[in-house]
Amino acid sequence: MGFSTFFSNRIQLILFLQFKFLDVDQSLAKKYSVEVPKLGYGLNQLTFHIDRSFFEAFEFSPIQEAEMDVQLDITRYATHLDAKLRFHGWIGLECDRCLETYHHDMDFLERVVYSFDEELEFDTDEVILIEENVPVIHLATDFYDFILLEVPLRKVPPASVHMCAPEVLELLNLNPDGTEREPLPAETEEEFVDPRWLALKKLQDTQEKEQ
Repeated sequence: MGFSTFFSNRIQLILFLQFKFLDVDQSLAKKYSVEVPKLGYGLNQLTFHIDRSFFEAFEFSPIQEAEMDVQLDITRYATHLDAKLRFHGWIGLECDRCLETYHHDMDFLERVVYSFDEELEFDTDEVILIEENVPVIHLATDFYDFILLEVPLRKVPPASVHMCAPEVLELLNLNPDGTEREPLPAETEEEFVDPRWLALKKLQDTQEKEQ
């Protein structure tokens, strides 16, 4: 597959994803978009707010709650648009231990270049080829993907953020503060006998004496 064919297919994929999202919720897609003709040459600054309604538009989203701002600094050049994004706020995640929701703080940066020319090279992997006269760039799917990539694989927050119920910690053999319990010394483990076995042995000894 040639270089031009690759970018042509990628443009079609981007347009497909954008229109697919529009079919889901047109008002939300419009809310998280940039009208390219309105951008002046040089730096343009926009702010987007993300909350519960944003993630509800995506089927099977693992995130149900959020309060986050996205600061978009997009610089327009004759050949491309250079977009720098800062995500700052929190999302609600489900604790792996107790399944309760906790607030996971986020503060990270991303960069996307929208190029009008497939021959240009940039110092970032996030390069998307678009037509120079494209009227709108839809950002919702990009925002969603960037946030998902920042979700930790192991969702166990520190005690200062969220503490599981005592009965959950006891079931998981954890200390009241959520830390791992120290393993028993080897000699203690050897000496330990389950009291149920002691009771059974006592019963057997009694039965033998009676016989």
